[in-house]
Amino acid sequence: MKVLSALFAALIATTAGTMAVASDYPSKPIMMIVPTKAGGGVDTQARALAAVMEEVLGKPVHIVNKPGAGGTVGLQQLAAARPDGYTLGAAASVSFLQNPITQGLNFGVKNFTIIATTGAFQTAIVAAGNAPFKGWDEFVAYAKANPGTKWYSLGQADAKVMKTIAAKEGINMHIVPGRGGATLAPTLIAGDAHVSFSGGIHSKFLPSGELQVLLSTLGTGKLMATPDVPNSKEKYGVALPNNMTVVAPANLPADILAKLEAAAKTACESDRYAKVMETIQYPVTCINSADSTARYLEQEAADKALLGK
Repeated sequence: MKVLSALFAALIATTAGTMAVASDYPSKPIMMIVPTKAGGGVDTQARALAAVMEEVLGKPVHIVNKPGAGGTVGLQQLAAARPDGYTLGAAASVSFLQNPITQGLNFGVKNFTIIATTGAFQTAIVAAGNAPFKGWDEFVAYAKANPGTKWYSLGQADAKVMKTIAAKEGINMHIVPGRGGATLAPTLIAGDAHVSFSGGIHSKFLPSGELQVLLSTLGTGKLMATPDVPNSKEKYGVALPNNMTVVAPANLPADILAKLEAAAKTACESDRYAKVMETIQYPVTCINSADSTARYLEQEAADKALLGK
């Protein structure tokens, strides 16, 4: 009985200590891993969010860029961190949804606590402004008349979406392996491919007319710059949505999650973040932890079905 009493007392002390730490959170600076290079769309949003979150939390939120393998390198490091609220991540949802599936990695939504969704990347199928077609219907007609029309693919997921659409339309597309989003616009403008998937980089080429948007791949909602284009989910039942997401390792204590969720909400709804998002032409999309988690679990299942995993 003395041994049991001692163990029980130790357990109570440990629990009380944990609760004290959680109630005092944060008591030191926070690291926010951004799994991309500095200067891109994800990094730009993360820095805007961190600047407001640290004001709310009262402690610095330091950005640490950990690029590699479509975001999976940095996120694997995050998943292995202690779930104490001092290591967070800010990433595009594709980095923990589609990319791990296509790379054969055994991690996904289950490895993270989703704190909030804060924005929507403007995913779409795009073409050069001077392409021999205007709009989606003209593209489909052109592709039917020109077997082997070139699709500039940035990965397995977008290639699968195009193959699904091509099969339903009865067109023969030639897949051209891409070399990353930065090469998309030059490739299309040069005429080396006819169409491509874009995660949102096309937005800055729309005012000049160098690129045109043919089809939204958001899944739900409308594209910010081109709200009248058709939606791939509605027409063909497939989509490639991608959202800016604040995450932490799995099993984050509920009270710490509540503080971080409130800080992320304040940042997402701030004028500072809105101005940044307007500059890069992405809509602000503030979604809480529970709803974001449910959406990503649903998307993960859809992605696995799409990719045959």
